[in-house]
Amino acid sequence: MREGAARSEPDPADEIARRAVRIVAAGRAPSVEDAVELAVRELHLQPGSARPTRAQLRAHAQALEESGGGDAARMHRVDDTVAEVLRVLSLLEEFLLVNDPDAGDQPAPRVYGRAARAEFDLDPTAHIRVVTSVPSHRIAQWLSDSGLGETEVGTMRTRHGALDEIRFATPRAAYRVVRVPPRAPVDPARDLVRGNPVDSADYEALLRHSPRDRDHG
Repeated sequence: MREGAARSEPDPADEIARRAVRIVAAGRAPSVEDAVELAVRELHLQPGSARPTRAQLRAHAQALEESGGGDAARMHRVDDTVAEVLRVLSLLEEFLLVNDPDAGDQPAPRVYGRAARAEFDLDPTAHIRVVTSVPSHRIAQWLSDSGLGETEVGTMRTRHGALDEIRFATPRAAYRVVRVPPRAPVDPARDLVRGNPVDSADYEALLRHSPRDRDHG
């Protein structure tokens, strides 16, 4: 480096992202948000320090995974996760077509948020909505009987009131399936909690995000 040249200062947000990703990988925090807060404390930064963007967090998560198994291994894991989410969407649609006489008039099950873009590098969670009057416990039992493990039915607080939420997890991802009553005033293009615009994908749209599909499309 030339004498007198300015040294580039490290980006605090990037340092937080790097530490937070390692905290998540080590299982030291229950969520990405908690990992970021812990990283701020461990780095002895001010509580008001700039927080990392989702892109920074994902970049470090990808780099950490690739350092262990390479890009091919990471893409294979993402592809397997997409395949599993597609199976869940297919199972839900199959169940509704058989058990809900009004299923043909309702939108097909859709996955929302980062999962709709097949972004499973940091905290693989699939948020899914189904529009139906069929009770949630029947849907949960169907998913469990289909080999997806133990399911539970809880409540999600939304800007539209409390909605049923079916929760379960596999080795690849955590799932949150929200049952939306057919007449509920829910905008399918907006987040259930804050009302912000949100990405979504049905089976065919998510299939196009599969790494394998992109490579051979």
